[in-house]
Amino acid sequence: MGFKKEDAGKDSAILHACYAQLNTIGTPMDLPKNFTLCTAGNSIDSCYLIESGRVISFEITHTGRQHVFSYTGNNGPDSLILLPSIVLNCKVTLSFMTATPAKLVRIQRNDLMRLLSSDIEFANQILYILASKFVEVNERFRADSSKSGTWKLCHLLSSLANQYGVDYDGKVLIQIKYSQQMMADYLHMNRTTVARIMKRLTDSGLIERINDYYCIRNPEKLQHYLENADLLEDE
Repeated sequence: MGFKKEDAGKDSAILHACYAQLNTIGTPMDLPKNFTLCTAGNSIDSCYLIESGRVISFEITHTGRQHVFSYTGNNGPDSLILLPSIVLNCKVTLSFMTATPAKLVRIQRNDLMRLLSSDIEFANQILYILASKFVEVNERFRADSSKSGTWKLCHLLSSLANQYGVDYDGKVLIQIKYSQQMMADYLHMNRTTVARIMKRLTDSGLIERINDYYCIRNPEKLQHYLENADLLEDE
């Protein structure tokens, strides 16, 4: 999982400063869609700062199915990925691949560790990012275990709207194409369940589809629906 700068609120200056330092030791890369950055089970020598585009993390299950862990803005622009594996110098447990054409900055482990040992302020910034990742993952596991599928789907739509939404005739248009199968993969849900919940949201006038893009008709109403989603049945 990546870490978004805007999620830090008042501490965003810490991340801006850290990313500026990383840019001084990193190498820019222009990558096509479906470019594999690393494969699960292998050791790596670099982490990456995403400047544009999106990256997904996934595993291949014993049935051969691709189980996706990140489709949202978590691994979008201004995200720093694979940092824990670099700091711990351990094998990666997931595979990472570009979901769109992407501009990345590659930071090699030797350069990162050299900067960590010579700059205490930078080391504190990296510690802050790692601690934030730990909290983010804990929150995700908590939500996965205690929230209904309806809540998860509404929350995903809200997150996408925050990351990629633009005003469109008084509504919020999510400017990335996001299929129901992608939602099901990311939320670890059955596609049939996702389709059923999406139909309910559509019939309730909360969302609509415009040229293969999802549109939230009223963010405030969706938020109210989200707050009461756990009272609704998914099936």
